[in-house]
Amino acid sequence: MLLKDATHRLEWVTQSLQDASCEVVHFSGSLLEMEGAILREQLDVIMIDTESPNRDTLEHICLYSRTCPMPVVVFTEDEDTDKLRKAVRAGVAAYVVAGLSSERVRPILEAAIARHEVQSELAQELSQAKASLQDQKLIDQAKRQLIRHGMSEEEAYQAMRKLAMDSGTPLAEAARKVMRLERLPDKDST
Repeated sequence: MLLKDATHRLEWVTQSLQDASCEVVHFSGSLLEMEGAILREQLDVIMIDTESPNRDTLEHICLYSRTCPMPVVVFTEDEDTDKLRKAVRAGVAAYVVAGLSSERVRPILEAAIARHEVQSELAQELSQAKASLQDQKLIDQAKRQLIRHGMSEEEAYQAMRKLAMDSGTPLAEAARKVMRLERLPDKDST
């Protein structure tokens, strides 16, 4: 996909893509048309050809990166490193400044796809680590609640473990159930 900001390069970039055995699915003249095409088409890569990526373009890239995660490649003439940094933060996998030759197109696309895959894996690992940390916090809170009602730490853990096993749920879900209880009986009254 190409965003038609730099029309003098559009034909050349399109030909370079086709020479690299890439299927060019859609040409877009505006960010709104681009958004519609992204939602309609089965794209592997979003390619933006622009003289200089402006704030609106970067905001749209950021939005696409969240809603339809895929590699984004920007071809530009702008060497401003601040814009490059903003583009990468927005989700651009490859930011190519000038000097593009047809033999470089395929390696650039492959590098962008590989970088996007690595970033996606890292994001997934981070999300799992955060969820695991949240689960551990919840388990610790539930144990403290049970300890306040007279159990030892080991007894609290074993009680939650038994609840998890009996209900066929993860330990964190058992901890949620413990936390939802309005009032627990003291250990001595059971």
